[in-house]
Amino acid sequence: MTKRLRLIILLGLAISFCLIMVSLAVNSFSASPWQDWQTKYFQAQIKELQGTMTTVQGEEQVKKLEQEIKVWQEKKPAMQEIRLSNGRIERCTTCHIGIEEISASHPSESLGCTVCHGGNALSLDELTAHEGMYGGGHPGQLEVSRLSCGGSSEVGQCHSGNRQEGDNQVDLLTTALMASKGGELSMSRYMYGLDIPPTVLLKPGETATNVQAPFNHRGDEPKFQQNCLAACHLSKGELLGQQVRANGCESCHVLSNPQHTYQGKDATIPQSKAGYGISHRLTVQIPYTQCNQCHNQGDYKLDTMDFIPRHDLERVKSSPSPDKESLETRWQNVYSPGLVFTKCEVNLDCIDCHTRQEVMGDGEMYSSEWKALKIQCQDCHGSVASKPIEWKITDKSDMAWTEARINPVFPPLQMGDVILKTAKGEELAYVRQEDGKWFNYRKKNGEKYQIPQVMDSGCRQDPDKQSSDDCHKCHDVSRDKPSSGGK
Repeated sequence: MTKRLRLIILLGLAISFCLIMVSLAVNSFSASPWQDWQTKYFQAQIKELQGTMTTVQGEEQVKKLEQEIKVWQEKKPAMQEIRLSNGRIERCTTCHIGIEEISASHPSESLGCTVCHGGNALSLDELTAHEGMYGGGHPGQLEVSRLSCGGSSEVGQCHSGNRQEGDNQVDLLTTALMASKGGELSMSRYMYGLDIPPTVLLKPGETATNVQAPFNHRGDEPKFQQNCLAACHLSKGELLGQQVRANGCESCHVLSNPQHTYQGKDATIPQSKAGYGISHRLTVQIPYTQCNQCHNQGDYKLDTMDFIPRHDLERVKSSPSPDKESLETRWQNVYSPGLVFTKCEVNLDCIDCHTRQEVMGDGEMYSSEWKALKIQCQDCHGSVASKPIEWKITDKSDMAWTEARINPVFPPLQMGDVILKTAKGEELAYVRQEDGKWFNYRKKNGEKYQIPQVMDSGCRQDPDKQSSDDCHKCHDVSRDKPSSGGK
């Protein structure tokens, strides 16, 4: 065999091998599961449009709807790509073709998916595409939040490492009581005589569940771990009676229904499986029903270290969404039976009173909820002897200026606007003075409420006894109907 013939044979074998590999690749590509996901998505759109056919009136509208249906029926699966401004290509939406835009401040066309979720953006194979995803698909988990919510070299600093401390929510959250459960640990040990006064046993980023022998190997220790700390919704604790683990930032900022099932259009997410938000969306407009999924589920008995679920818990689990509820159902569902609350506390949502620093932390570790509180009734309502503290906006570097722009329902702040500052020094961008009167703008929908003032109201309470606990003694409406109001 001549040298020339051997070269021809080797070249033929190489070409054959290449053709076989291309054929295998084409067959693999054409048989990829992503095509099935896209087909399911197309079918879902067709079914939805066909369902609206009976409600359409007029021949022109019928023809238009029929044309839309035909377009979906003729669609063929095709690889989807997002081309980012930095030149990167992502193919996540090839499978997740119907997924919702996460938020206006996190546009996928400029940020993509992997900057928050991790994973392999170019792969169309589920196993390799999801390899390295932060939090197993839940990037809000606190142990990975610095990689996801915190920011990266690709997009710069997001919620960590910024010059202005108030913008570093990921860093601050490590000190929040909701993230650490430090208050329950400290106050429980204090009540059992182990710490006098209460002592902070944790450092930022640590949780009470990780403290070894918090009760010095007493018999109460396992009960404390199980009954007091198991439902920590920011550190993957199991939500009460739901066998669903919550996931850090997502626990508040991704709204969920009582069943924790997905109701969006991504065909890859099973709508019958628990453990998902209603849709793939972030929000800062958090209704009380979201808070209620962890809070007001019952009462902790620190003396016996037991958790007693509220007797009407089943009704609360199935409470209507905020846009479909009545004031009567809201009145029943907001707080556990037996708790004391005022009319404004049930008419407003939790986030309308609890401040950013209370919820997200302020960099300090506290031994109790009382020490972590930034607001009291008198901060907004004043007292018989003093008015609320005013704060004038004079600089755009003011944290309140930034905070007001996070929520789209807020009327924009202007230079010279007067807002409220609590006695502990936190500015409240949503409480504003207008024409000499104080108003609260609800964070959920922007509704405006005038805030009654104690001064000159006839209140005869001692000026030194006007904390929230003191106010509740007179203004408790928890036993009344909504129409009765309170004093």
